[in-house]
Amino acid sequence: MISQKNKILSNYLYFVDLIFITGAYFLAYLTANILDPLIVGFGLLPIYDYIWMLIPIALIFYFYLIIFSFHKDLFIKKNIIVQLLKSFELTFVAVLTLYGILFMLRVHYVSRLFIGYFAIYVFMFLVISNFISKKILKLFKRRDYSFRTILIVGDIDSSDKIEKIIQNNEHLGLKSAGIINKANIGIIPDFVVKNPVDEVIFDINENDLNNIKELTLLLEEMGITVKIITKFIPFKYSKISFEKIDDLPMLSFYTAPEDEILLLIKRIIDIIVSFAGILIFFIPSIIIAVLIKFSSKGNILYKSKRVGLHGRLFTFYKFRTMIKASDIMREELRKKFNPDGIEIKLKDDPRLTWIGKILRKTSLDEIPQFYNVLRGDMSIVGPRPPMIDEVAKYSLSQRRRLSMKPGITCLWQISGRSRLSFEDRVFLDLKYIDNWSLKLDFIILFKTIPAVIFAKGAI
Repeated sequence: MISQKNKILSNYLYFVDLIFITGAYFLAYLTANILDPLIVGFGLLPIYDYIWMLIPIALIFYFYLIIFSFHKDLFIKKNIIVQLLKSFELTFVAVLTLYGILFMLRVHYVSRLFIGYFAIYVFMFLVISNFISKKILKLFKRRDYSFRTILIVGDIDSSDKIEKIIQNNEHLGLKSAGIINKANIGIIPDFVVKNPVDEVIFDINENDLNNIKELTLLLEEMGITVKIITKFIPFKYSKISFEKIDDLPMLSFYTAPEDEILLLIKRIIDIIVSFAGILIFFIPSIIIAVLIKFSSKGNILYKSKRVGLHGRLFTFYKFRTMIKASDIMREELRKKFNPDGIEIKLKDDPRLTWIGKILRKTSLDEIPQFYNVLRGDMSIVGPRPPMIDEVAKYSLSQRRRLSMKPGITCLWQISGRSRLSFEDRVFLDLKYIDNWSLKLDFIILFKTIPAVIFAKGAI
């Protein structure tokens, strides 16, 4: 129920942040020109050799301000240490990204001391900006600019609970105009004429829908937003949105993320990371291919049909780690070691070759999946792609794993990997789907690195 005004206000606050970050940039340049001659014996290049950096800096910080939801909890009183940590975390990730971009572009003339000064000033200014943003929000709150005043219509008991929720969530930009019993809906038009009301929330059951039909049309004509609590529709996990196809209105109930902009950003990140992965691992892949070819008979790549988004089949690629007849042996081993289960995970799998054990331990067998990501079959982060026969044994609720693109790494890959039971892996996959954000993807990516290096849970 976050109002459009609050979204606009958030963009204003991000704009204030970017002004402070720009100030940090120029202050860092000035500081470097004063201190660098004393420290390293010479100053920076002229400002016009540095000024171009403002564009990637603005884009990087704006991206991370949104990812970190930097101003989301400004109405909530939080410990000063928590606020400082959030500012430090954002600064660290954003400056590290900037440094990585400069390194990839081979921009060697940018002073490391300048980057250090910039990071310090950004951290300080983000803390100041956060403080100023709180003052701005208090001003808006005092003058009633950013609030949506909401009238609640329904049974007194249940509506009273809704009013308390609104009162406890001022940070969402909500304010109660009061409660009207659903038996007295005839007084609503007069009430909204005499009182400032932005939205009317109907807390009703399905039998009351016909009773409010004319009223909702009247409120629509008056320009007042109408919302209906759908507690009579029994959805356990779903998020709800409203959309139109031509003139046909529809309520959408969905569990997987559907924000097209965020999913587009995720896809762009997939393309960049997978393309970079193919380039970085090109020479190691040639060496691995030679070792596989000489280790045993068979193809270099292992190809199999896997189940992707909502049951779509695709060809899945890995470096071959097993002997040629491994697929035939797989069903025999499953019957022997896990007859009632869906998957088979053996610590000392007799099908593995000597190079296959190394590749599995280091996860280097997954390198060809960068191609799957580049094609769009997979994502860098997402539930691992299951085999067709595994999906055939899924329960209906377990099929929800297929509601996001499969990935190279996932939540259970950093939480124990193969040590986890199938049920635990399903639980973590569904937890990822229900709580997905770009920030969560970055956390999983960063935690995957030590998990791979130290081979945590790999078999």
